[in-house]
Amino acid sequence: MPVTSDPLDPVAVLVVGAGPAGLAAAAELTHHGIGCVVVEPRREVSHARPRAKTTSVRTMEHLRRWGLADVLRTAAPLTPSWSQRVTFCESLTGARIVDVDDVFGLVSQRDERFSEGGQQVAQPVVEEVLRSHLITSPTAELRLGHRVTGIRERDNAVVASITDDAGQTYELTARYVIGCDGPSSQIRAAIGSTLIGEADARPNFNIRFRAPELDTPLGPAVQYWVMGQQARGLIGRLDHDGNWWAILPGIDAENGEAHAEELVLALIGTAADVDVLSTDTWTARMMVADRFQSERVFLAGESAHLNPPWGGHGYNTCLGDAVNIAWKIAAVEQGWASPALLASYEPERRSVVEQTVATAAQNMRTLPTNLLPDAASILRDKTAEFHSLGLVLGYSYAGSPVIQPGHARTDLDPVTFTPTTEPGARLPHTWLPDGSSLFDHLGRSLTLLGPLSAFADDVADLVAHATTLGIPLTILEAPENYPWHDEFLLVRPDQHIAWRASTPREVDLAHVTGRAPVHPRPERSTTP
Repeated sequence: MPVTSDPLDPVAVLVVGAGPAGLAAAAELTHHGIGCVVVEPRREVSHARPRAKTTSVRTMEHLRRWGLADVLRTAAPLTPSWSQRVTFCESLTGARIVDVDDVFGLVSQRDERFSEGGQQVAQPVVEEVLRSHLITSPTAELRLGHRVTGIRERDNAVVASITDDAGQTYELTARYVIGCDGPSSQIRAAIGSTLIGEADARPNFNIRFRAPELDTPLGPAVQYWVMGQQARGLIGRLDHDGNWWAILPGIDAENGEAHAEELVLALIGTAADVDVLSTDTWTARMMVADRFQSERVFLAGESAHLNPPWGGHGYNTCLGDAVNIAWKIAAVEQGWASPALLASYEPERRSVVEQTVATAAQNMRTLPTNLLPDAASILRDKTAEFHSLGLVLGYSYAGSPVIQPGHARTDLDPVTFTPTTEPGARLPHTWLPDGSSLFDHLGRSLTLLGPLSAFADDVADLVAHATTLGIPLTILEAPENYPWHDEFLLVRPDQHIAWRASTPREVDLAHVTGRAPVHPRPERSTTP
């Protein structure tokens, strides 16, 4: 018997797809107590394709907000203290060419710049952690083995057609839909959006294999870039139990399938007991959708953009999309923001996506197949790929219709991160005397950070104004040693600064919640 949701009582949000973007969107919604249904064809998470292996500093900060940073670190087989290095070598058992240290924001000690360091962990492990979290949430429902086959957008809701793995079809009505259904997204097609860009001409071949006795005299590294005479590619551990991954640029499916074990042995550089577990071929694509949203439907993750994996930014950017739109939907559902707030999603995320795609494409210009095997060339051409905190933490939403006007987005240095309180930037981090992070004390809605005691009457007036508008506002005294302690900073749920002022009287709550006139959504972009 087909199931039909009541159109008069729709679910708040339908999330289509349970990859990193979809699971993150659901995690953010549940963080704010907003109900959601997640529809995903895969009942189980497969480990056959490790896919992304780098969880960035920024993603770990979001996981910390959800109470999951330590959970993921416990689930991850490789700890940051085990290795923070990328090694370039002639083979896994051959000569070292050069090391690049302190990569990907991996740290074993706390760092003043961020609340969480990076983490090396295969994407399936991340998905399992997020699934387990959502299964225990009272506001999220995972419908595994179900597939969305179409949507119809109405003035006040979206109706989705869904088929379960028994072949039964039913309809579900939601006030909003977040499409996280990947490169072949049906949700993207449903809103008339198209991916624009190009694909790299070179194939890439992935191999997952077991080699329990395999070791290397080169010492621990999160990646080994092999640049020898017999083979060129990347290789690395998935855990300490003998599971490894390898990527061979330029190898097509036919060649890879026929010679997978030989290719692995060539990367290793000597005879070894190798068991090939799975393989897959992929092509790097640099593509961005010409439209990220309609009135009630939003694209996040690979339904909105595709970028090469070089630098480890792909899934982290997907998760950033999900956080951005999910907290905004939550704010509208809770009544403290206008639906006009949702129009800021595309203007904010498009710039981040385009910067990320461009950086990954730049990294792709020098792969093991065309990189000179000498230390000077490697350090010149590849250091920026592994030291990219400028891109990871330094992106800004300046220019957004719900960020304080008059602050233009500046050119981004992908390598160097410089903390700033410019509106649109991520709030600069600091550790407090009690050992907690400043970020741990931010509210789940808006937070006013500043010298509260010096402006007590003005702060009280702003709090009263927020109460009148129905806006939850946390007030937080800035630490005395905080370099920006004399500024008033209005911080959003995603830890980005919405407004900066010298007095609370200057803060415009209506503007940052979409209650003031907000620019209409941009016309479709014709360039990625």
